[in-house]
Amino acid sequence: MKVSRLRTVSVDFDGVLHQYDSPWVSPHVIPDPPVEGALLWLWRLVQAFEVVIFSTRCQTWRGRRAIRRWLQQQEPDLWQTTSAARGLEEVTVSYYKLPAIVYIDDRAFRFRGSFPRIEELRQMRPWNKGGARCT
Repeated sequence: MKVSRLRTVSVDFDGVLHQYDSPWVSPHVIPDPPVEGALLWLWRLVQAFEVVIFSTRCQTWRGRRAIRRWLQQQEPDLWQTTSAARGLEEVTVSYYKLPAIVYIDDRAFRFRGSFPRIEELRQMRPWNKGGARCT
């Protein structure tokens, strides 16, 4: 395992990078395209931080492999590390939310010192599914 001095940013896969419009089939089936602008943003993030993609898909080796393969197939020019820049191949994929300075997730509630009401939580939906937005 390499040791890095870069700080870590943790990014959810489904709904943040992967559009996730189609119904769930299995961890290794990833049918939808990226959210617009997601992979160029991710590549830029990799230049400044260690990046961990977390997903329930990562419970299986097939799910982890599928995410890495999906990234490579979507943006082959951004995949490989060169002498000029780090590639998306540098991203870690994990089932666990590893320690990070920030977590980016489409299904998160930002805790600001007061707890949400039960009804608020029932109305929460990811950004692309309508309804009350997670904040």
